[in-house]
Parts: sequence; C-alpha cells; structure tokens
Amino acid sequence: MTDATDLELLESLQLRFAMANTLEQMQKLVSTLLVPLLDKLDTCGAAVKTKIIGLLGQVNKKLKGYPQATLPIGMLVESALSSPSTAYSQSFRLMYITMAAERAESEQLVEAIPMLLDGIHQRPTAQSKSLAVALLTSVWRCATLTDEQLRSFKFVDNHHRGEALLKLALDLLMFNLTTQSSEDDAPIVVAGLSTSGQSVITNAGKAPWVTDSEALRQLKLNVARIVGSEQAFPIEMPDTVHEQRFLALLCGSGDAYFPHVSSSCEDSLKRMQAADCESLTFISSVLELFLGSSPDKSADDRRQPVTPALKLKLFGYLNRSAAATAMFPQWLQVIFQSLFGQGTSNKLRRQGMVFLHWVIRMAPLEQITKAAPVLLQGVRKVLTELTTSTSVSIDGDIIRGSAYVAWGTLAKRVPALVISDLSHLQELFEAFDTESANVRLSIQESLLAMLPAYESSPLDDATSDQLLELLQQQLSSSAVRQTRYCALRYAISAFPFARMEARWLCVLGLADSEREIRALAQSGLVITPALASTESSRLPLLAEVIRFLHSRVMAPATIPRLGAGNPLVFGGVVGFGRSLILASGMAQCRGQAASGLEPDVVDLDALNEFSELATALQRESMQTALTGLFTDSSYSNSPLSLWAEVAGYALTVSTLSDSPTALSQSLMCIVELLSLSPVDASLAFFEQRQKFKAALSARDPLVQQRSMQALSVVYAAKLYSDARASLDAVDVELWNGQTATYLRELVAVVAMPTDSRTLDERQGAILALGHISHGLCVARLALGGNRSWSDLGLNDLEVALNQAQAVLLEGIVAASNTTTHPMIVSALCVAVGEIGKTGFAGVSRASALAIEAMVAVGEVVKKTTDAKVQDAGYSALANLALGNEELATRFIEFLQASVKTATKKQIDVHFKIGEALAIALGRFQCTPVGVGWIFPIEPAAVYGEGGLEANGAAIDVLLELVTGKMAVSPSPQDRQAAVVWILSLVQFCPRLAALTPWLSKLHTCLCGLLTDRDEFTQEAASKTLGRIYDMGDATLKDDLVYSLMSLFGGSGSQQQSVRQRIEADEPLLEQESLGQTPDGRAVNTTYKSILSLASDMQKPSLVYQFMQLATHTAVWSSRRGAAYGFATIIERARESMQPHLKAIVPKLYRYTFDPSPQTRAAMTSIWRALLGSGNSTSSAAAEGEAAGGSEWAASGTSVVEAHWDAIMDECLGSMGQREWRVRESGCGALAGAVRGAKPELVVPFLERMWQMSFRVLDDIKGSVRDAGLKTCQALATATVAWCTPRDTREASRDAQALAVLSVVVPFLVDSGVVSDAEDVRGFSLGLLLKLCRSSGFYLSASVPAITERLLESLSNMESQAANYLTFHAESHDITVEQLEAARLGAVKASPIMQGIELVLEQLTPESMAELVPRLQTIVRRGLGLPTRAGCARAIVFLCVKRADLVRPHAAALVKAISGALTESSAVQRKAWAAAIGFMAPMLSAGMFRNLLKHVEKTYVDKYDEDLRGVCGLVLEQLSVRCPERLREDDGARAAASFVMLGCWDSNELTRESFRCAWREYTLGSGAKLVESHVGELLGLPLAFLSDDSWPRRIQSAAAISDLARVLERAARAQSGGDKAGQALATLADMALPELIRASQGRVWPGKAQVLECLVLVCTAAASAKSNGASDTQRVVCELLLREIPRGDLAYRRLAVTHFCALVEAVPTLDVYAEASAVMLDIIARGMGSATAMDVDDEPMQRPLQLTLIAAAIRALLLALPKTRVLSSEEVAAVARVLCEVARDGVWNIRVVGLECLQALVSHCSKSEQDRTDLWCALDMPKALHAIRVCASEGKYVAVRTAALGALEAVLDALQSNDSELGLQGTTARDVLDLLVDDPVPSIADRAKDARAKISGDLKLTADNLA
Repeated sequence: MTDATDLELLESLQLRFAMANTLEQMQKLVSTLLVPLLDKLDTCGAAVKTKIIGLLGQVNKKLKGYPQATLPIGMLVESALSSPSTAYSQSFRLMYITMAAERAESEQLVEAIPMLLDGIHQRPTAQSKSLAVALLTSVWRCATLTDEQLRSFKFVDNHHRGEALLKLALDLLMFNLTTQSSEDDAPIVVAGLSTSGQSVITNAGKAPWVTDSEALRQLKLNVARIVGSEQAFPIEMPDTVHEQRFLALLCGSGDAYFPHVSSSCEDSLKRMQAADCESLTFISSVLELFLGSSPDKSADDRRQPVTPALKLKLFGYLNRSAAATAMFPQWLQVIFQSLFGQGTSNKLRRQGMVFLHWVIRMAPLEQITKAAPVLLQGVRKVLTELTTSTSVSIDGDIIRGSAYVAWGTLAKRVPALVISDLSHLQELFEAFDTESANVRLSIQESLLAMLPAYESSPLDDATSDQLLELLQQQLSSSAVRQTRYCALRYAISAFPFARMEARWLCVLGLADSEREIRALAQSGLVITPALASTESSRLPLLAEVIRFLHSRVMAPATIPRLGAGNPLVFGGVVGFGRSLILASGMAQCRGQAASGLEPDVVDLDALNEFSELATALQRESMQTALTGLFTDSSYSNSPLSLWAEVAGYALTVSTLSDSPTALSQSLMCIVELLSLSPVDASLAFFEQRQKFKAALSARDPLVQQRSMQALSVVYAAKLYSDARASLDAVDVELWNGQTATYLRELVAVVAMPTDSRTLDERQGAILALGHISHGLCVARLALGGNRSWSDLGLNDLEVALNQAQAVLLEGIVAASNTTTHPMIVSALCVAVGEIGKTGFAGVSRASALAIEAMVAVGEVVKKTTDAKVQDAGYSALANLALGNEELATRFIEFLQASVKTATKKQIDVHFKIGEALAIALGRFQCTPVGVGWIFPIEPAAVYGEGGLEANGAAIDVLLELVTGKMAVSPSPQDRQAAVVWILSLVQFCPRLAALTPWLSKLHTCLCGLLTDRDEFTQEAASKTLGRIYDMGDATLKDDLVYSLMSLFGGSGSQQQSVRQRIEADEPLLEQESLGQTPDGRAVNTTYKSILSLASDMQKPSLVYQFMQLATHTAVWSSRRGAAYGFATIIERARESMQPHLKAIVPKLYRYTFDPSPQTRAAMTSIWRALLGSGNSTSSAAAEGEAAGGSEWAASGTSVVEAHWDAIMDECLGSMGQREWRVRESGCGALAGAVRGAKPELVVPFLERMWQMSFRVLDDIKGSVRDAGLKTCQALATATVAWCTPRDTREASRDAQALAVLSVVVPFLVDSGVVSDAEDVRGFSLGLLLKLCRSSGFYLSASVPAITERLLESLSNMESQAANYLTFHAESHDITVEQLEAARLGAVKASPIMQGIELVLEQLTPESMAELVPRLQTIVRRGLGLPTRAGCARAIVFLCVKRADLVRPHAAALVKAISGALTESSAVQRKAWAAAIGFMAPMLSAGMFRNLLKHVEKTYVDKYDEDLRGVCGLVLEQLSVRCPERLREDDGARAAASFVMLGCWDSNELTRESFRCAWREYTLGSGAKLVESHVGELLGLPLAFLSDDSWPRRIQSAAAISDLARVLERAARAQSGGDKAGQALATLADMALPELIRASQGRVWPGKAQVLECLVLVCTAAASAKSNGASDTQRVVCELLLREIPRGDLAYRRLAVTHFCALVEAVPTLDVYAEASAVMLDIIARGMGSATAMDVDDEPMQRPLQLTLIAAAIRALLLALPKTRVLSSEEVAAVARVLCEVARDGVWNIRVVGLECLQALVSHCSKSEQDRTDLWCALDMPKALHAIRVCASEGKYVAVRTAALGALEAVLDALQSNDSELGLQGTTARDVLDLLVDDPVPSIADRAKDARAKISGDLKLTADNLA
C-alpha cells in the first residue's frame, strides 16, 4: 500500500475519531484501530509516521475526555512482545500499555499479567522497567484473585514469570513512603533497594502509590497474596523460586507501616516450608540483603542494606547456617555492620554477637585464622565503646558478656592469637574488678574457653614465668571469687604437674574462703595412678620438690593468710609433700622386680589421703623414698633434713601449734620420717625433743599419741645409736640425770589427783611414760638381750623406769577397782600395752607383772561401757600377749569369756577382738604389727629371729576352740565371734603357716555356718571360705570344692554323683535354709543361684570365688569391716570358663537385676569377675576379655551383644513367669540390655518386648509395675533415639528407623493406646507423642494410623472431671456452652493435639489418600466432643499447612462434614463450620453449589434455632474464606434469597452470621443486587409466609420489609429512575397477594409484623406509582380496619399504628367513613373501660388501653378526607367524642384529642359551602369549654400547648364567621387570658399574639354589627 493510500486512510480514521461523540463510539475505535496504528509505525514512511503520530495525539486528547474508556491491554502487550519493532514505536506501545493498565477491567488485567511477566523477562532493561510499572499497576487494580486465576499464571511451566514477579515483589515489599529528600531534591533510596529498583517500582516517582499510602497498602497486600499463594507457586517448582518467595515474604513481614501486610506475609511464611539454611543461593541472597550489593555494581544498581528490623529477622537464619560461616569476607562484614554500622541498635549488636559466636565455632579454620586479628580488634572495640558509654543497661551487660565470651572462644579456636601475648589474660583478669556481677560470669567463661590454648601449646620459659607471676598476683590480691577461681584453673591446667610454682598456687588456694576454690585447689594436688607409675615422667623430682617447699615455707610471707603459718596452707604443704614422697617410693617399688608388690586400690587411694600407712607396700614405698632423700654423707645437707624442717615447722610457729589439725599432720610426718629414715634423722630430732614434750598436755588425743610416739623414737634411736657405737659413748649424765629426772617428773604428774585442769596433763604423762619406757626397752633389747641397764651404767634410769612401770600398773589395777575418768583409763591401757610389747624386759618379775597387768586390763575391759576404753583394753591385751607368748592362752580364754557379754548387734566388738587375736598370735606375721613398727631399728634385733614367728601353739588352741565349741554353740554371739576370728586370722595373717593344717577343718566349720540363721554369720562365713580356698594348694582346693558340693548336694553316693555331673538346674539348697534378710525376704536364692551357676559351667571350683563375690552387705563398709575389703582372684579362672559362657551369661545377666539387693550385688560382682571390669550389665565393651581368647572379646563385641538372642529369650520369658521376683528381674534386665543396644539387634524382638513390657506395666504387684515402667521408659528412650533424623541423611540409619517404626507404631496404635489398662494407655500415648515430635519424615507412612488413634485418644484421655461436669453442669452454675468451650480449649492446648499437628506435617499424597477415609469415619461416627473437635482442628490445620494435599479430597471431607452440621453441640457445630470454610476455596463449582443447597435445606427443614445457627456459621465462614466464590458462582446467586432471609433470623447470633455473609455477598452493591434479582430474592420469604411456623412468617415479613425499604431508598436516590421503580412494582405484584393472604384469618403472635410488612410494601408501591396500587391500598385498608377490633390490646394498637402509616403515606385515600366508625367505637369503649379499670387488673392493661385510644384518635386525624368535607353528622359525632376526650382523658389522650380537634376545626373552616351546620355540629361552646379545661391544666405543658393550638384553630375559624365570633369571642378571650398568664414563655407569647389578633377582630365585628 502506498503512502498516499495510507494517508487517505489515516484521514478517514482521523475523521472517525473526530466524529466520535459517545463513549461507545470511542471505545470501539480504540479497541479496533489503536494496535494496528502502532504496528504501522514500524513499516510506514516519514509522512505516514508523522500523520500517525498526529492521529495518536488526537486519540490521547479524546481519551482524556472519556476516562471510562478502556484500552486493549492484551493486544497491546502481545504486539509489544511479538512484532519486530523499533525503539520509537515500542515507546508508544509501552506508553499505551501503562495507560491500558490504569483503565482495564479486572478480567483483562488478569489475562495481561502473564504476558507482562514474559515481557519483563524477554525485553531489554529499559522496556522491562515500563512493563514492570504496568505489571504493578495491574496487580494494584486487580480485585481479589481467585485460585483459578492464580493458577492461570502458569508459573510452574514458565519459571521466569515467577522469578520476574518475585524480583519486583522483593523490592516492593521493602519499599515504604518517605518524606525525606536529598539536597538536590532527588528521592531518598529506601533501605534495601537500589536506585534503579526503586525507580522501577515507583515509575520514577509518578506511580500513585508513591503519594497514596492506601494505594501502596493495597498493592503490597495483592503482591503478598500472590507470592504467598500455593496456587500460583506450587510446591513442585524449583527450590530457588521458593527461596525467593521466602525472602520476599520475610521482607514483607517486617513492614512497620502496614500491619495488614506484615501479618499477611507472616501467615504465608507459616504455611510455607522453612527455608534451607544450608542452601548457598538462599544464604547468598540473605547476605546481599543484609550487606547490600557489592561495590563492583553500578551506583544505580547497587542495593542498600535493609533496615535494622529486617536485619534482626535475617539473623534468625544466619545464626543457624553453617554455609554462611564459609562465605568470607561476607560474614566478617555482617559482624562489623551489626556491631558498628550506622543505625545499629542494642538488639542488633546482641544478634551480631550471637552470629560472631556461631562463626567462631563453625567457620573453616583457614578463614577464622585469617580474620582472627580483625575479629579480636572488633571485640575490644565493642568493650571500649560500651565502657565509655554513660548509660548502663541490661542489654549493655549482655553485649559485653558476649564480647568477652567471643574473645575466649576465638582464642580457643586460634591459639596462636594469644599464646605469645599475655596481655589478653591480663586484660581479662583486670576486667573482673571493673565489670558488674552479671558480666563476671562471662569473663570467667571466656578465660576458661581460652585455657585449652595454653594447655595445647608449650610456653617458653619467659612467658611461663610471666604467666605464673600474673596468676599468683590474681590469686593473692583479688577479692573477686571468679578471679581466684580462674587463676587456679590456669595454674592446674596450663602447667605440667611437675611445675612446682603452679602446684604452690594450688597450695595457696587451699586457704581460700570459698569452698569451691578450695575443692579446685585440692584437685590440683591430686596424684593420679598414672602419675605414680614407673612409665610416667610427669612426677617432679622429689629432692627438687622438697627444696622448693622448704624455700617457700621458710620464706617470710608478704600476705600472712597465704604463708605457711596458715594451718590450711601448711596442711597443703605437708600433705602434698607426703603424697609425692609416697608416690615416688611406690613408683620405685613397682619398678623393682624383686619386690613382688603391686599396689591395689587401697594403696592408690592412700596417695591422696592424709592417713596412716596401712599396707606393707605403703610402708616400703615411704621407706624407699625417704631413704633416697638421704643423698649426701651428711644429714644436714640432704633433702631429708629439709623435709624434716618442713614437717617440724608446725612445732615452731604458734599459729600452727595452736591448730590440732596442723600439729597432728606435722607429727604424723615426723613419726614416719623418724621410723622409716636412717637413724641420723632421729638423732637430729633428739635435740628438739622439748618440742614433743610440749605437746604432752594437748587436748587432742591424736596429737598426744603422735608426739609421744616421736618422743619414744628419738629416745630409742639416741640410746641405740650411742650404745651401739661404744659403751663409752653413752652419755650417762643425759640418761641418769635428765632422762631419769624427766621420768620421775612424769611419775609425779601421774600420781597427782585428777581434776578438769590436770586431766590432759595426766593423760599426756601416762602416755609419755608408756611410750618412752617402751622405746628405751626396745633400744636396750636391740643392743643385746643379755645387757642390763647396769651394764650400760644407767642404774638411775633403770630405777626411774621401774617406778614408771609400777605407777602404771598401780594405776591400771586401781582403775579396775575404782571409778576413774575414761580418758585416764584409756591412757593407762595404752601405756601398759606399750610396755607389754617388750614383755616388761629388764624386770625381775616380768612374767608375774605381765600376768598382773593382763588381769587388771581384763577387769577394766569387763567393767567398762566406754567403747574407746574397750578398744584400748583389747589392744593392750594383744600387746601384752605379743610381748609374752605365755600369756596367749590366758588371752584366748579371756576373750572367749568376753564374747558372752557382747550382744548380737555388737559386731564391731568381734572385729576388734579378732584383730587383737591376729596381733597377739600372728605377732610380726600379722600385717598391722609389721606396718605399725615405728622404730628405725629392725624388729629382729629386738625380739630375735625366733621372736618374730607366730605363736603356733596358741593358734592351735584358738582354732580348736573355734571349730570345736564356738562354731557349734547355740549362742549366735559365739558363732559370730567364731567366723570373725577366723576371718581376722586369714585376713591379717594370709601367709601364716600354722593355718595350713587347719584349712580343711575350717572349711567344714564354715560350710556349716553358711546355713546359719544370722545373715552376718552367713556372709562372713562365705567371705572367709573364699580366703581359705585361696590359701590352699591344688589338692586341697579340689577336696574343698567337692566337700562343699557334697554338703549342698548330699553325702555318700550323692557326692559321687556330684563328682560325675552336676545338673544345671539342680537345686542345691533347701527353701529358706539360709534364713531371711531384715525385711523378711529369703536369702537362699543368692546361694542357690551361685551354686547353680557353678554347676552349669561344670566348674565347681568357682563356688568359692562366687561365695566371696556374693557376700557384700553394709557391715563390710562399717568402721571395722572396712579393713576386711579385698579384691577377688577370679581372673585366673576366666580361660576355663569360656566354653560355658553361652549357657551361663543369659541367666547370670538377669540375676544382676534381681530385686533382692543381696542377690543383685552378688551377681553383679560375679558378672564383673567372670567377664572383666570392662563389662557391666549395661553392655559395656568387653575389651579386657581379648586376653582370654574369646572371639567376641577380641572383636570388641560386648558380652550382651554376643549373647543377645539368648539373653532376650531369658528376659522375655522371665517377664511372664509366676514368681514376681523373676518378672521383676526380667524387666530390669531387658531395660539394661536395651540401653545402648543397636537397633538391628532389637528389631526382631521389639514387638515381644513391648508386649511383655505392657503386660508387666499392668502387673498385680507394685514393684513389678515400677520395674515395668522403667523398662518401658528405656524402650521408649531407645526408640526415640533410633527414630530421630539427623542433619545428615544416612541410608542405613533411615532403614533402621523405618524398621523400628514399622513395629512400634502399629503396636502402639492397635494395642497400646486402646488398652484397657490406664497406665498402658497413658504410656503408649506419651510415646506416640514423643515420636510425633522427634521422628519427622520417618513417620510419613504411619501418619493416618497415628492421627486416627490420637484423635480418638482426645476423648479417651479426657479428664474425669469434665465427664462429671457434663452431667452436673447446672448444679455448679455452669452453662453447657461454657463447659463445651472449656473442653474445646483443653483440646486446643492438649499435647495430643500438638502431636497431631506435628505428625500431619509429614503427610505425603499417598498417606493423605489413606487418611481421608479415616477422617470421614471420625466425622460421621466419632465419639466424644474432644475427638470430633480435634478432627475439625486437624482438617483446618491441613488446609492451612498442606492445602495442596487437601485440595483433591476437599469434596469428600466437606460432604462428610455437611452431614455432621446438625449435631447437638454448638461448639462442635462451629468447629465444623470453620473446617468447611477453610476447604470451600478448594471445591469445584458444582460441589460449592451443592454445599449451598445443603446448607439451605438444613436451614429450611430445621426449626431448632441452634441448628439454624450452624447454617449462618457456615455462610459466615464462606464469606470470610472465599467471598469471591459467593459472588461468582451461579449457585451462590440462587442462594441469595436464603442468605437474605437468614439476615432476619430470630436468633441474634445467627442473624449476625447471615448478615456478615450478606455483606460479603453484596460487597457494597446491595441496592443494585436487589434491583436486579428482586424476584429471586422473594422466593423463600414468600414461600415461608404460608408456613405453619409463626416465627418463619415473622422472619419472612421482616425480610420482605427490608427489601421494600432498600428499593424505596434506591427509587428516591435515582430521582425518577426506572430500574428501582420496576423492582418495586415487581415486589408489589409478587408480595402483596401473599401478604394479604397471610394477614387474613385468626390472630397469632407476631401477626402484627406481617401487617407492618403489608403496609410497607403497599406504601412503597404507592411511591413508585405501581399499577393497581390504589385498588390494593383500599383492600389493605379494609383488611386493617377488620383486624383492628380483633386480638389483644397490643395487637389492636399495632394494627391502628399500621393503618395510620398507610393513610399518611397515601393521602388521597378516602376511607374516613369506614375508619371513623371503627375508631370512634374504640375511643368510646376505651374511655369507658379505662375509667372503670380496677387498680388490681393487669399492670400493663391500662397503659395499652390508653395508647390504643391515642392511636385511634390519631387515625381519625389522619383519615380526615382531603378531597371532601365531612357532613354535619360526621362532625358532630367526632366533635362530641373529642370534647369528651379533651375534658376527661389523661394528659396524653388530651394532647392527641386537642390535636385532632384542631385538625377538625381547620377541616370544617375550609368548606366553601354554608358552614352553619358544621358550626352547629362542632358545638363550639363545648369545644371551648374543653379547651378551657385543658388550658387550666397546671401539670403538663404539652396539654396547655395543645390547648393553645386548638384555640388558635377555633379563633381562625371564627374570623370567617362574624356571628359566631360575636357569640364565642368572649369565651375565647377568657381562655386566652388564662394562657397569657402561663409560666411557660412560649405559650404566653403565642397567647398574647392571639389575644391581640382576636381583639382587633372583635372590634371590627362590633363595628360591622353596629
């Protein structure tokens, strides 16, 4: 086509546009020609282009005049995207697209949105911006988008559309209006946006939402709904798209300006699946939002950081993302922006600190190492800034505390940061003094976190010394507890144990005032067994330690409390030094192959206990170490002398000597040093003996004893050393002079009378005499037994010693016969015993004195009741027998007699006697005797080689006595003593050769005692048997074994059968043969089980080991019994037991959980002995068994796992046995096995486990039920642990979890939750809820079954109180509604409901298909309100969280719920309605119509107002959840009549529900809807007008009345419009016949409302000038007049009122003739009845009667014809009645009567004919009289006002009748005079005006008459 042709066509088009004068013409032209014109621009020439541009300009001008004209937006967008175009023509298209978006209808915009999104994706950036503006405009102008419209966007097929929208949505949801501007008037870029991004969403500031906040709110809401819709963005879209959605909604949720927007976004976020915090794309986007765009982008495209509020939300995801910590340097920027960025806040700083901690913990090491200096600088900056800040707040403390902790954790992660620079520690320690108490804990945490850095990296010497100096300064000078604690922790951990300066800090810490710090200091001084081993090199050199301690102790202390003069510090010094000496010696002894000693638990514990040496190894270790300290030839130069000075420091310092504890510790170390060191040490201390003598009068008996021991040692060592060198070397003066004198002084003190002041002094003197005498005798005997004191030249000393012995013997004899203080008696016994150790050596009557002493001491023991005196007496007797073998037999006889005086419970007495016997008879073969030797002289030198051996003859006597008499004695005390004495001998004298011949006989004796009725005797016999077995050789052991088995199994032939074979289940003891425990339970099961185990293994020799291990009771932990603990020797028997383990382990394992403490303890010991200490009954690994050769031990498999099947069979089988003990032990064993077991082992037995566990959970015995509960708890804990998903998926673990759940869930659902046992139900339900909370996606396949059972459990587990109140609510003043609301609230808050919601989150499409039928069953047949309410809530939850799963099944669920809407519970009906509301948007159009029909049918068919109310609830929910479905659906429009009818329901709540639905249905266009569908709306109301139900008729009338009002208002508003008028006519034609029909007939309650509706419709039709209205109006009037005389007074009054309304609305209607008769009759009858009515009549009758009269008078007034004048008869009849009413009625009747009279007079005066008859009929004198009566009314102003009105009307009428004026003027004037004087000004003024007027008229009339 040529340009000319084109120009011609364009001219034609231009003319057509110019001639377009209407909207239709303009719309047609634009729709068809605009797009072709724009397309032509791309192909035309210049002239045509110019013409087109001009034409487009003309079009633009024309369009401005037609704002309603729309542009074809779809065609425009399609043209812009499809055709190849120039930039010039494209600019026009984009302009018109934007214009079209501002004008298009919603449907057109919805269709254009996908195309616009395509354009944004495809077109260049400049064009995309214009399309984005058009897109946002379209979204803004769209009404609420339906699900179908959202799906039409097809984002799932075109991802780029969704991504383009989400990009705009992110910017838009962060955009907010701002009033600020920059200096050059450029708009300020909102936080989070870029300049270009803000320009796009605001159209460069031109968009309407830039200035209109409401427009911005609406746009944001629409965008948020699209972004949050699962219809627009289905779940199958890529994760990156959902991440962008999540970010956009997250930004929108932080909108501070529009709460609706933020709440909408938050709701959408809750429905979405949480974002993956480990997604790199998501975290990158979060970081970009937080930090803004990188600087390499252009200034316009660079995004600003988001607001602080939004940053806080972003921190919620950064603080959980490990991926964020790997993005360096972004995480560093985030930290510094939050801490120091512009606009930061305390909340942001706190979150920044949380993120800093997260980064330090999770960031890659290379990144954190690189950034550590910068981070540390930032932390210090935070602390500095907050320190300089003047404000102090909790937030500030929290931030500072976090900063300190970050400092420490950073140093822990990067040790090199602080290891070489102690300034960090210095600052942190100093911060304790400046920070508040809240922050100090954080500083402590920081320092402790930093500690591993110093532990892992060795410090150089300079740094180490500097650190020690710092720690000591903090420990000594700081008053802050945390400072000292941290300093001590560093001293313990940062330095090796060998660093003595650090140990010294621990010593100083012992003096701290805080218990916690003292305990920590003590732990720093503990020497572990590993340190004491020979392989360890961590022990410091002992000599160096001694020198260090000596230097610190002797150095003057700058702070007294931290010096050695503090008893706590000194105790730490000597305790630590002694522990190191003992540990060093023990390590040396263990290293010596020849020693043959290995430390046991007692020896290792003694390393850190300040107690006396108890074993041979301890004594040897101490002696070895002390001897090793004597390194130099001179004692004074050796470390030993330094240790002596340290130990004796307490003797020279008053603060220590005054402390009994410190002094006692010092003396114990001195005694050990003197006794175990070379004699030089004793000689050195001899010169200091006065210090020991000073302790004679100490009040502490331990101090006295140890000081006397020391004094005895130094005297003995001095004498022995001097005399051994040469007799000439003996200092006679010293011994005969000073020593003898001192002894005589002591004798004198002993002879003093005792009082409270001299008691301690006498006690010390007695002890000193005994110990010194003993020491001197030891020295003399060591020099040679044949040497006398005279030979030594020490005669005076001998005399003094004899005096001392004599006074002690005299004292003990006197004590046996007289009353002496127990302390003195005890001291005398100790002293005599000390002297007796050497057999009174050197005395001529030694034997006689010994016997005399024994007799005296024996008498003391017999008579005393003091335990200490008794103990001292037995020790003295033992020492006497030790020193003189001849006394042993006498000693045994005495002890036998003493046993009879002991009671059965005095077991300690037997132990003390047994120990005394062991000492006396075993002599130096007894461990206590050897260990207790305190002299540096070998015992053999004192007693001779033969004197160290045991007293064999006495032992034979003792054992004969024990086995022959005491063991078979009927006295339980004798039997107890017998077994304890034997145990004492074998325990303290294990290598005693004299016992060997007796072992067999002792075995027989003890076997008999195993069946003793006394439990202690049994256990002691058992323990002793084990010892005896260990002491025998192989032959003896075999004999002992079979003799014991013979004892239990029989004799003779039975013994032979035992030798051949012992059956595994053979009962070895008679029932109850072993007696009972104190609580009455049988004990024999322990031994029966033990013997059974030995037989099962075919190893009878294990019986003795089992006996040892099975005898553990509380007595062995008592004060005496503690000495008899020993370790078993069963290790050597393990290898031979291996073949029998499979048979014995299951039963033995179960026995370790026996309910009897004795059985349990015995079996546990056997288990550990057989299987090693590494195998406990909790399936510990059997690592120690590899040496035994077992395969399972070598492979590392635990014993329980290796025998799992057998153990399970044993446990599960025993749980069903008859004996309760067996059931209980089976429960415990099963629980122990499950803990830590592997799931693949458990699964095959899992169902049986639960079955048996639940069985015992309902056991008849309480203890079994408790055990069953523990078993169930163990199973539950294991199940939850196995079925909890981990962050990292593992296929094997997933398979195990599914296998476990496949067993557990069906069992719990089918058997547990429905069990008849309440405990089983409760536990099953609790476990099911735990699984719901923890198992996550593992439960997907089990969701239907779990949900169904939990829903049923809501009712089953409901409180009994609720059930009770259901039937007794009225008696407690509780309504049913309140009770049901409370029950529903309990359901919502129930943990069961929470579990349901959790498990529903794991639904899949497959499990949803299985769940729906179950939900339908519950809806239809579920029992109990909680179950049904929970079902409704579950459905709602699914609709909110998993709408995509509900949509395919919504119709089925709605159909089921629809049938349940009519149930009795109002609360449940409301819940069902809510569920329907949530599912309604998912229904198809047909199903939605069916739902509405069902609701309508329910409403129509049900007369119960509660059931009708649920229909309103459903409609209300539909209006809230899916209002667009109500408006768009044809079925919904058909239900409009039903909705409108329900708006007038009699129930207020139902009415409000329907009205809510009606408002959403009409959406502001109610009048238009009524006009268009008035016929449809009248359907139900007209049908109900003839219903048998009166309320239905009333409701229909009210609905029709409302329609009439609406249409009438619309008709008035349209001012002559035809549409409303036509609707009114339709209403009248359809409604009036039915209303007239309904108004006829008898009167029924509420019929008056039908009459009102009839009148309203009639008047509305009259206003619309409907055809036939006049005829109908007359018919209605006649009907009303017929109804007026009928019914009660109230109905009649309403009928009259409606008649008045009709007559008033239709003034042309002349029905006076008919009405007057009716009304006058009412007035006449009413006045008569009102006057005659009695006071006692019904109280409301008179007021009703009066209002009826008033209404009738008003009806007469309104019925006065407008087109004619009444006849005289009519006037007379009315006037007469009105005058009577005005004269005699009450005030309101008078008012109405006067008003009617006024109207009647005015009506008569309007007559143009002769009015004489009318005046006569009016009877003016009577009228004026009546007016006068009313004018004189003094009470009611209204009456006088009405009278004045009537009078004015009369005067106006009289003006036209001169004759009447002359006749009545005077009367009227008189009445006026009354009113002129009225007190009311308004009345008086009107009366004056009327009087003036009438005066003029009267004068004129008089003139005329004249």
